[in-house]
Amino acid sequence: MKSNKEILLHEILEQAQGYKTEGPRIKFLKKHDTFALRTVLQLAFNKSIELDFPTGAPPYKELDSPIGLEPVRLKNVIKGLGSCVKGNKVPAVKKEKIFIGILEAINVNDAKTIIAAKDKKLDEIYDNITYNLVEKAFPTLVN
Repeated sequence: MKSNKEILLHEILEQAQGYKTEGPRIKFLKKHDTFALRTVLQLAFNKSIELDFPTGAPPYKELDSPIGLEPVRLKNVIKGLGSCVKGNKVPAVKKEKIFIGILEAINVNDAKTIIAAKDKKLDEIYDNITYNLVEKAFPTLVN
């Protein structure tokens, strides 16, 4: 019987991380290909995409809801990151409000994953999720 539980972003990366070789990691990432996953991988590994924030976590309140009971799913708010990219005309204060709003509404581990991706340090959390792996799984994301 198929489960209705939606796998969260950090769970996808943790499970992919657990495979011993690259082939199964790539296959797993492709199986769980979503807009949110692609957005975070692109943010982490595409040098031409940067959010307009300093390194580190902004001042936000971590969500303390149990997994699965978050008020908002990442897939429903991930598009807001587009407003936070360097070079767009959204005022800095509004960018920060959007970004903090996303982080405060989603699973705490997904929020930490997004912060790491913003800082181009995703591979420090998931050392088997590398530029080369992402390039092989989703070539258009990193070039």
